[in-house]
Amino acid sequence: MKVKGKTWVASGYVMAYDIIIQKYWTAPIDPAENAKWVMAGVAEEFNRENGFKDQGYTFIVAGHNFAGGGKSIEHVVTGLMGAGIKAVFADSFARLQFRNAINYGLPFITCKGIAEICQTGDQLEWDTDSGLITNLSNGRALQSVPVAPFVAEVAQAGGLMNFIRKKIEHNTIAELQ
Repeated sequence: MKVKGKTWVASGYVMAYDIIIQKYWTAPIDPAENAKWVMAGVAEEFNRENGFKDQGYTFIVAGHNFAGGGKSIEHVVTGLMGAGIKAVFADSFARLQFRNAINYGLPFITCKGIAEICQTGDQLEWDTDSGLITNLSNGRALQSVPVAPFVAEVAQAGGLMNFIRKKIEHNTIAELQ
């Protein structure tokens, strides 16, 4: 499957605490609610309700340790999803948020050097099967780490809880052993 869309490129280190600023951690874990203040601590232009979401981004491109420097706050991943993000491409990810992304079904894709071939506003195409990321705006491409089959299944199910529910519903939970 191929996913196309508009890209936002982070300029520097993006902490979990800046993706969803602390005063909004008390909101319920709800993609629509959490999306309202995504990236409010990253850039002043996003520090208004739906400031990031209203830009219509599909992908985020980042450097080292995306969403690091914090605790495991699920609001980050659900907020990104609620804002319309279909995948995050980065050199590396914070372990806690990487796991949260898997649990909720948001692809966090490792792709060394991706920020070097992209600018904010570029149109990207991501082949989810091969892992190839093509910048349609400048013709450059990079090979990312392909999504592991289990992670793809969890994402397709809409997150880990839905994945497990479907396994139970179809009496196939034993397949996970």
